[in-house]
Amino acid sequence: MKLVILLALMFSTINTFAEDKQFPEDGKVYVPGVDSGFDQYSAKSTYHTKTVALTFDDGPDSVQTPRLLDILKKYNVKATFFILTEKINSKTLPLVKRIVMEGHTIASHHQDHENNNLKSKSLYKEELKKSIKTIAQILEETNAPHREIYYRFPYGAYGGKSASFHHFNIMKEVSDELFGENCINFSFWDIDSLDWLAPMSQSDVISNVMANITGGKAFSMKKGWLTGKLTKSSYTLNHPNGGGVILMHDIHARSVDTVGPMLERFKAEGVQVRPLYEIEEYSYHGKECRLKD
Repeated sequence: MKLVILLALMFSTINTFAEDKQFPEDGKVYVPGVDSGFDQYSAKSTYHTKTVALTFDDGPDSVQTPRLLDILKKYNVKATFFILTEKINSKTLPLVKRIVMEGHTIASHHQDHENNNLKSKSLYKEELKKSIKTIAQILEETNAPHREIYYRFPYGAYGGKSASFHHFNIMKEVSDELFGENCINFSFWDIDSLDWLAPMSQSDVISNVMANITGGKAFSMKKGWLTGKLTKSSYTLNHPNGGGVILMHDIHARSVDTVGPMLERFKAEGVQVRPLYEIEEYSYHGKECRLKD
């Protein structure tokens, strides 16, 4: 009996941790240059399960995003689109609503794609609030079945030691002002496909993603110390994570062209694609975040 109770308590603790750890922690004051990094925010529940979530940054793109949606529909796969909300206007709004109506998730990739470590506190807060509110309003206008509020830092840049503030503290302020509770779930990634790197071919991108799932030939980027140019470098990944959140982009034709063949490879090798909200670390466990009146 004691063992059963102990296991129940352990399971409850694990679930609570998984539920809360992707949100800024209530009551904690985050410190620039101290509270940083990625590894502690990995989607470890997917590791060694051949389970992935597809995420696409930097859209919407009036040409490439519709092509991607057609491909995802063909394969019945749902993805998360981290949108630069400055790109939403009267012409692109129907496209963003199409993303939602076809069962995908829209999320904020901030208002623009500048490095937020270089911005003032007031500017960052103003832009974050505008971006999150835009996403939340579209979710409500489309009566989206899922109201998760995801956010991804451009370049993954946050909490820099040169900044006079920590972005997580501002996220809590903005969330309280918009929703009255801690609702903004920041989302990093476990697998960088490097699809945005021009030297990466379609086969390179697929090889890189699969290496992180099943092992094999992977790629990294290096900056030349003389030229400053980014180049690809290959290596063998012998101990892959075996799953995770995949980072891609829906603004490049070569990236969109890769998705179909990559999904075929997933199918052949038993890789399961799940929506971000079904990944334990990103689950809201039934909580709905709605804008305050």
